Amino acid sequence: MTLPPDDLPATATAARQIGDWVAGLRRSDVPEAASAVALDCIVDTLGVALAGTGEAAARLAADEARESYAAGPSRLLTGGRLCAEGAAFANVAAAHALDFDDNSYAGFVHGSAVVVPTALAMVEAADGTGSDLLTAVVAGAEAQYALAEAVGNGVYHAGWWTTALFGTVGAAATAAKALGLDGRTAADAIAFALCGTGGLRACFGTGAKPLLAAQAAANGVRAARLAARGLTVPHAVVEDPRGFARLIAAGRFDPTALDALGQRWRLLAPGIDTKLYPVCLSAHAAIDAVRDLMAERGLTAGDIRTIHCRVPPVVAANLTYDRPETSGEARFSLPFAVACAMLHGTLALEHLNEAALADPVLRHAIGRVHMMADPAWNADPDRARTAPEGAEVSIETTSGERFVRFCASARGTVARPLSAAEHSAKFLTCAARAVGPIGAERLHRKLRRLEAESDLSRLFDPAHHGSCS
Repeated sequence: MTLPPDDLPATATAARQIGDWVAGLRRSDVPEAASAVALDCIVDTLGVALAGTGEAAARLAADEARESYAAGPSRLLTGGRLCAEGAAFANVAAAHALDFDDNSYAGFVHGSAVVVPTALAMVEAADGTGSDLLTAVVAGAEAQYALAEAVGNGVYHAGWWTTALFGTVGAAATAAKALGLDGRTAADAIAFALCGTGGLRACFGTGAKPLLAAQAAANGVRAARLAARGLTVPHAVVEDPRGFARLIAAGRFDPTALDALGQRWRLLAPGIDTKLYPVCLSAHAAIDAVRDLMAERGLTAGDIRTIHCRVPPVVAANLTYDRPETSGEARFSLPFAVACAMLHGTLALEHLNEAALADPVLRHAIGRVHMMADPAWNADPDRARTAPEGAEVSIETTSGERFVRFCASARGTVARPLSAAEHSAKFLTCAARAVGPIGAERLHRKLRRLEAESDLSRLFDPAHHGSCS
């Protein structure tokens, strides 16, 4: 039963606000600062996606996509082409398989892992350009971040996995932009995506996590395509008493967050955190604190008796594996992350495999790392704001000394952004795992000048065929 008009919001619904904004967005509307961030997101995401193609979850997704979806114009990063929905499903799984992709504190969302591969698949299917791809990425990213901000981060703390939850909206908005849908039809796509969205943080540390992101992307693409075919959905699905805000967000919804679409860009504030380490961001501040203390004090792993890490509750809730047995579990283990920093001076992709995890030296080091959640962490509003995933690390040496370091924000976060050289090095390292060093360099050059690309179907050809176009 549909609510009578008097019971519906007098102002524009959330779905219609987002739909109208997406439909009206033009490349010229996007400030250069925001477009520069969007381009960084595209480059970084495609790099980690190429590296992720070898992961079990990504291979599973690619196999499932080839079996379940029709052939089409959109490239699979593992090779071949499928319809846009199938390509988005497979490529999003690869983008999130390593948990090396970016995220934003607007909803605690891994936005780019869903939006970038979806935009690539949909814009390629529409014979769009590099400029169209960037615009579609901005549309999807801003749409999902704005809605996430409107309902607040309590959704994440309650146990919802917001990348799957809001990623469906981001994918639907991205697909609507690529298809050129008008505002009303784009709103139908957004509303339908919201009606079926979901995702649980209980899956962390397993292949279900990247596959849920992949499913969110496929559902968003399907929502846009169904809307384009004529599906109509009540647009008040956020505000309805039986709708998203009440059922998912405990009734919290600030519509003014949507009023700011196109005026305040979430790509710039709160911005995008680009990962320096291929594990959950909750572990990064502790890694940095250990690295810095060891460098400053001239410590080796043999000098350290124990490391104690005091962290906010959200970090402890995310990093639940004290003694990880698989690489998936290791990505959500603070003792593993800190032990790698202690032994190797960093944490890199080569440390996340079964052989490395079985190393008795590493296992012993993991046993020397202890994590303690501080329930009073957020009692200080400034600390809650500036160090939402921070860490206080205490190193006790074999000689009885004790050194303490507080790290509010890890390298790569908005507060401590990576340099252009670090961005490039990350891409080249990741992409080379799939296409080799020369292919990675060629692809990097093409992506950095993305808006000069008029034919996205050839975007990856130099990387795969070994010659420049």
